[in-house]
Amino acid sequence: MNPDFLLKALTTATAIVALVGQGAAREDDPVAPPATSEDAPRKPTLDVGPRYTSEEVTFTAGSIVAKAYLALPANKTAGPYPGILVCPEWWGHNDYVRMRAEMLAQLGYAALAMDVYGNGQKAHDPKTAVKLDGALKANQREMNARVLAHLKFLRERPEVDGAKIAAVGYGSGGDVCLQMARNGMRGLGAVIAFHPLFTVVPSQPPIRKATAKVMVCNALEDPYVHLRKGKVEAFRNEMASVKTDLVIIPFPDAMQSFTVPNADIVGEKFRIPQAYSPEADKRAWGLLRGFFKDLWGPASPSDEEP
Repeated sequence: MNPDFLLKALTTATAIVALVGQGAAREDDPVAPPATSEDAPRKPTLDVGPRYTSEEVTFTAGSIVAKAYLALPANKTAGPYPGILVCPEWWGHNDYVRMRAEMLAQLGYAALAMDVYGNGQKAHDPKTAVKLDGALKANQREMNARVLAHLKFLRERPEVDGAKIAAVGYGSGGDVCLQMARNGMRGLGAVIAFHPLFTVVPSQPPIRKATAKVMVCNALEDPYVHLRKGKVEAFRNEMASVKTDLVIIPFPDAMQSFTVPNADIVGEKFRIPQAYSPEADKRAWGLLRGFFKDLWGPASPSDEEP
């Protein structure tokens, strides 16, 4: 990455880091938090085993109509399958989140790429992305209703084992999933968040204990998180207040969006600090596979191999 660009990007990040985790952004906000490329390739770059089938699905989620995307394992192994919700970054329901759902299906899981904005909305620039995401986060009750509707839809599918449901989120979508865990959402057994922004709020009504197991892959070079001292510790304390089974795994050389191909291109285009790391992405995917294997056992014969 161009050193001059990175210096400018980090300077910009310092100025806007206070926006992260707040409510809806003003329309005149000059810069938005990180977003991912909607041009990310659909073809999986990792060897994830058998094929998948997929379908477009539509259902009511809170005040919106969700147009989500369901990917299922091919009939190589008998179902029902563990179910995984996949929550996108600031861009919304784009090809990247669908690609991840397909990759999970190829591992033997039923994966639902979420549409938390409604009507399949996706942003084409960071300003729109942060506006949509800010509006979502500003109304926690509505966000919870939308997420719960996705969970119920997935759980009620005949191909899905309703007792085995987890959520995976990327960037801002990681925060959505972490909030699900913080809220003690019933029926949710586990959460994995990749390069999240570490923003959660106390649940309403209050709960005593969170039940979902949580793993976070923390990008240590992410200025949206680490230019604000104490942000990760505050998150850790908040999750500890409800006795969350939590592990935070450091990724020392990774930035925001390190799992997203083409993140560098989008970062340079919009002057925001994010970068794809093939090495970190591969490590994170391996951790995901191990986490779910420990949680539920092998999802497919390919996961039984050493």
